[in-house]
Amino acid sequence: MKPLSYTLVIMGPAYGTQSAYCAYQFAQTLSSNTNHSINNIFFYADGVYNANHFTDPANDEFDLVKAWQNLAKQNALKLKVCVAAAQRRGISIENLAEHFELTGLGELSEAVASSDRVLQF
Repeated sequence: MKPLSYTLVIMGPAYGTQSAYCAYQFAQTLSSNTNHSINNIFFYADGVYNANHFTDPANDEFDLVKAWQNLAKQNALKLKVCVAAAQRRGISIENLAEHFELTGLGELSEAVASSDRVLQF
């Protein structure tokens, strides 16, 4: 049986709400389950703040940006970031964290069309 493929759309910032952290936990669970696969992880609206290399949480806080990077590295995932939303929020190629890549909404559209499930966080 073919695994279900998922596209995750993250619209919450790395800090200030729980949505991006919940998305990370969900992605972590999917990546450890052979019956599911991640087709695309797309950061949109305030979700683009998850891609800011200069995010510097306190020592006792969970580093969500690094967690996304590690998840991408361990599972050969690409973390797509809406370029227009990023530019509006000061995220550019100069401060883009490793494993994140700037892309357009066309990428999201293709991912939605080719996925079995789409979840927005």
